[in-house]
Amino acid sequence: METIKDDEVKLYADFDNRQRVKSIGEKLRATKRLPIIDFSNFTGDSSLEARLRVARALHDACTDTGFFYLANHGISAAELDLAHQWGHVFFELPREEKARCGYTPVGGKNPSANPDKEADQKETYSLARPLLPGETEDHPSRTAGRSQWPDPQLMPGFREFIEAHIVKRIRVAQRLCRALALSLDLPEDYFDPHYRHPGAVLALNYYPPLDPATLKPTQWSFSPHTDYGTFTILLQDDQGGLQVRNASGAWIDVPPRAGTFVVNLGDLFQRWTNDLYVSTLHRAVVFGDRARVSAAFFVSPHGATVVRCLETCQGPGNPPRYEPVESEEYNRALVAQSNRTGRPGVAVETASRLKRT
Repeated sequence: METIKDDEVKLYADFDNRQRVKSIGEKLRATKRLPIIDFSNFTGDSSLEARLRVARALHDACTDTGFFYLANHGISAAELDLAHQWGHVFFELPREEKARCGYTPVGGKNPSANPDKEADQKETYSLARPLLPGETEDHPSRTAGRSQWPDPQLMPGFREFIEAHIVKRIRVAQRLCRALALSLDLPEDYFDPHYRHPGAVLALNYYPPLDPATLKPTQWSFSPHTDYGTFTILLQDDQGGLQVRNASGAWIDVPPRAGTFVVNLGDLFQRWTNDLYVSTLHRAVVFGDRARVSAAFFVSPHGATVVRCLETCQGPGNPPRYEPVESEEYNRALVAQSNRTGRPGVAVETASRLKRT
């Protein structure tokens, strides 16, 4: 899978996303705020008609910006608050201790060798999901069950909390896949085999407050990008800072809403749906006097899954736009580029799509 050259990454900080078309002859509306989707019909007993109502709301959101708030998802607000607290505790550890856990500082894995002097102003600690029932130590995934953890004497209970929390987010993701299948006129269990043992990483992001007076013109807490996988389940703190680019090219704020996740589709799901559902540019910038911590859960199908255009998303006059791609290969190439540059990775096809007018 080809990515753009490392020295070109900064050129894609402001993609033109204004002319996206969700279906033949139909232009997107310029959303000013994200919809809130009540997910309770997928977390308890409900009728098919009730679940279809959720699916229809998802369809509207996914053909517009591909972003929405997810409410009543089944994880308590108290647990979400605790996830934020643990994030702050980790990033307050000495740098040498964080480095032992494989965390990524500002500038990428090797900032001193990074030619991009305007790297995103964030630190990241990525944690793979634990092994799930039916998996063994010799499973084919490169990451599952292989996280690096801080000394338990420094953070007692951290690993136990995070692993249990990740499993809960996987359950949310699996239910969301069922809702997305219904939204695409597919059988409700269509995606189940691909997400029984999904690709899943929880990224704790730390954003120090920025000073507008010293900020460089193309420097961000997290520069404009699209996500790589099928979707991301993001937990914001109460400070916020996330922005999404709508169909008119305007950046809109995504203010925090207590107890909700912000969900956005990624490149693989856009490829799966042949551009019907969209992977949209978003960015983060943090001003003020305190740091921001977010917890982004990146979800992809099982690494060996070949993502190719769905039958319900193609037809006469609407042929497949993308070549099939293996899930883990696509993600791995972009993550490697991000680690080198200190900015998000960008696939050649994604760059071309987002520049299209």
